[in-house]
Amino acid sequence: MSGTVPLREAVLAAVADRLVTQLPDVAVERARRAPVDTDAETLPRLVVRGDDLEADDTQEPGRTHYRIGFGVSGFAAGATDLAAEQALSLLHARTVAALAGWTPTTPGLGDVAEQGAEFRLYDAEDSARPAGEFLARFTILAVGPAGGPWSS
Repeated sequence: MSGTVPLREAVLAAVADRLVTQLPDVAVERARRAPVDTDAETLPRLVVRGDDLEADDTQEPGRTHYRIGFGVSGFAAGATDLAAEQALSLLHARTVAALAGWTPTTPGLGDVAEQGAEFRLYDAEDSARPAGEFLARFTILAVGPAGGPWSS
């Protein structure tokens, strides 16, 4: 019997919940379109966004294996440029520790795998205080019945 929540949404909700639980001192958001104002908003901050979904129905008869990609953008600041870079590295490490290798409890979802990350310190004209961001990419395998991309 198929559930009512699409697998992609189940993944993104589980990831956001995991980050809130594992990093209680960090603001966590989903699907934010507006840029983060590092001068005015509370930092550190994470934003979870869904990426691509690939379906493969050749792995197992009657089942579809979905590789669901998602990104986590992290924003951090410090009193100096070096402190901002160190805060960014720490936030990234904490994010990876919370997610990589973790398996959500939602049926059909597998382990989260880290795919890589990009880092950027903002130029002085882009931010009044020393700050930066990273984009960490992850994938997760979700398995559902053929033609049924729903969580069970």
